[in-house]
Amino acid sequence: MAKVTGQSIPSEDRIKYKRQLQISTTSREVQYVRGRYPWRVPISQAGGRAVSAAQLAQRNKFLLVKNLYGTLDAATKQRWVDANPEYKSYLYGYNFFMMEGLTGGGTMEYPQMIKSIQVVKEEVPTSGTKSFTISAVDPAKVVVMIQGNSFIADTVQRGSNTVNNNSTVNCALSPNVDPAISVVTLQGQAGESEVEEGSGSGNWGAPYVSALIAAQLTVALPNLRAGMTCPFSYEVRELKAQTVYPVLVSIAAEAIVIDWALVPSVAADVSITVVEYL
Repeated sequence: MAKVTGQSIPSEDRIKYKRQLQISTTSREVQYVRGRYPWRVPISQAGGRAVSAAQLAQRNKFLLVKNLYGTLDAATKQRWVDANPEYKSYLYGYNFFMMEGLTGGGTMEYPQMIKSIQVVKEEVPTSGTKSFTISAVDPAKVVVMIQGNSFIADTVQRGSNTVNNNSTVNCALSPNVDPAISVVTLQGQAGESEVEEGSGSGNWGAPYVSALIAAQLTVALPNLRAGMTCPFSYEVRELKAQTVYPVLVSIAAEAIVIDWALVPSVAADVSITVVEYL
């Protein structure tokens, strides 16, 4: 083992160890061994043969973030300084920027950090176009997340009427329906039976849908017997049921406006999360 003033190092590392140290000096009868930092060793400086791939990548990353900071205007730099009001200096803002750029969650080219998070919940009416009031933010540095939903219910129309033998009757619909997504249910029947001494005959039938258009349901009755009238009830169900989600309309300094993707059947509570970045 090679001995160097109170230290023991493996002999195979002695040469490397000596090359990384200055000659020991004595000051006021105290002996010092001063280290030579890697960037003071020529082979470890930029372009040196001892610079590893990992070192080069880290140095390039540092220079990238440093140079990006130099392109920022004073107002943007001040935002970084204001991130921690306890430190009123550009130096803190620069250090914060560099730390986030080197170790933060954002991409290396666009280092970011969160300045504030606001959560607001309001009821959004079926008419939509709801404005959420927030504390002042920079609209260019904001991301808005929306949570909540409403729904559209099936449109159901019910009624009753009568239809004569071997004829049709029209039932007006309001509001109009889309026949392609509508189903009709009819209830009713008519007929006659002739029974004598345990035997006989009968003729029975039920009304049916003859046609369905946007504003009208047409019901028909088969030819059962002359003069017969059949009462019936109907239900027209337009299959519109679906979930409806809110969408972002605009971002202003103190207001976030959202709307419904489609007009829902009922109002609903919606929560927004407003994240402002530095």
